Amino acid sequence: MKKTLFVIGLFIINLSANSIDSLVNSAISRNSELKSIEKSIKIANENISLATKYQNPSLSLGIADIHTNSDYNKRDLEPMQTQFIGISQVIPITDKLDINQSIQITNKTILSLKLEDKKLLLKSKIYELVYKIAILKEKRDFIQKQKQNLQKLITLQNTKYQTSKIDIDSIFDTKIDIKNFDIALNNLDTNIKTLKLNLEKITYTSMNNVDINTNIKKKILHFNFNEHPRIKILNQNLKLNKQQEAYEKALKTSDIKLNATYYNRNEFEDYVNISITIPLSIYDRENIKAKKAQFAYLKTKDDLEDEKQNLRIDAKILQQELNNSYENYTIIEKDIIQIQKNIEKTLNINNNFKDTTSKIIKNLNKTISLEISALNKKTRYFTTLSKAIYYKGN
Repeated sequence: MKKTLFVIGLFIINLSANSIDSLVNSAISRNSELKSIEKSIKIANENISLATKYQNPSLSLGIADIHTNSDYNKRDLEPMQTQFIGISQVIPITDKLDINQSIQITNKTILSLKLEDKKLLLKSKIYELVYKIAILKEKRDFIQKQKQNLQKLITLQNTKYQTSKIDIDSIFDTKIDIKNFDIALNNLDTNIKTLKLNLEKITYTSMNNVDINTNIKKKILHFNFNEHPRIKILNQNLKLNKQQEAYEKALKTSDIKLNATYYNRNEFEDYVNISITIPLSIYDRENIKAKKAQFAYLKTKDDLEDEKQNLRIDAKILQQELNNSYENYTIIEKDIIQIQKNIEKTLNINNNFKDTTSKIIKNLNKTISLEISALNKKTRYFTTLSKAIYYKGN
């Protein structure tokens, strides 16, 4: 029985405390948008198989020269009266089917890269929400600790009030501050619940706790933008433009339509008709489409250079924001530590000076203000770090 309870206990712990990686993997496997792109990739696979298939042949059956008089059922009155069966088949000329297959392969590659891009976005957003939840919990723990300090202060004030060393207004002010802390704690709880719901919306999983390290350290981001899906997609689009141009040029040589018909006649000899139909490319449609593909290629080249420039600048901004939030957090934390020590020292010393409580409250307010500011810098730090995940920064 004890062993069973132990196993159940472990299972419950695993449900409530999960690693960020397992949460990301679960979200990727369950996300509807990603599943939709995966289905599109499967469709693209079928398009690849379809690309080199010939058009289906056409079968024709008929009767020629049916009389409208009383002899309509006789089929031997004249040579033109026949029944026939024919077949038509379009035969591609040049390598346009192979080019079309290469186009479909490129389209599939682009879809796969879009899937990778969406996964990076999802992972980045999950990390951002998990970090925000973790830091809000840190804020809550900090406010709770300061509330306990105020409760210690009330005990000190009550003692001094009995010795007439403090007025009743100071006690009421401290109690009001405690109520304000209760409101702040309630707001933090609501914010945490809201963020958890947002996390559940994109991960399809309800989590009580996700293990993640929120220790800040100096970090230099490294990016390889040539490996980013957005760059790879544009490179594939360049390839696609060239393939489209080659395909339009191949279409200038029209496909041949081969027709073969067998005619059967009563009282007369049977015969076969064979014909070839060749569409004429005389209106320059294919050349115009080839030029469009050329212009699309040049446009994509410009888009690629613009995207590279944007990613380079975005990387510099991310690094700048990361450095700034780290430095500010470090500066603030040094001040907080010193002020917090002063508060704890004052609370632990039996001090009979009348202005002790006012000093404690003053230092306490400084600590709260600085710590909230520091945690805001911490949030900014990890938000920036989360964004860097999408840019494949490490």
